[in-house]
Amino acid sequence: TLALEHHRQAVPYEWEESLGWEQRAPTGDEDFEATERSDWWYHWKSPALLAANPKGMVPTLLDPATNRAVTESIVCIQFIDELAAANGSTAPPLLPTDPFERAA
Repeated sequence: TLALEHHRQAVPYEWEESLGWEQRAPTGDEDFEATERSDWWYHWKSPALLAANPKGMVPTLLDPATNRAVTESIVCIQFIDELAAANGSTAPPLLPTDPFERAA
């Protein structure tokens, strides 16, 4: 979202909440002596996220016109930088334009 917000003038976007944590009530099957309590939490992933990215990973950028998705963090930032430049953005890119600097 940082890259999208940085380039918001050139790259319009809609935010859809696709992940969430929901606390569950104890069922009686929990180990109350355990120090780790993740069994009381449920990790929810939206159907739209899973349709665009079956692994359910974030971030996921989805082009509604083509239904193509970009799902890797750094690739998403680079994609948004390039899309913004192509749309005439005057904001500086978040990633260096030099491939060696970008890879460092």
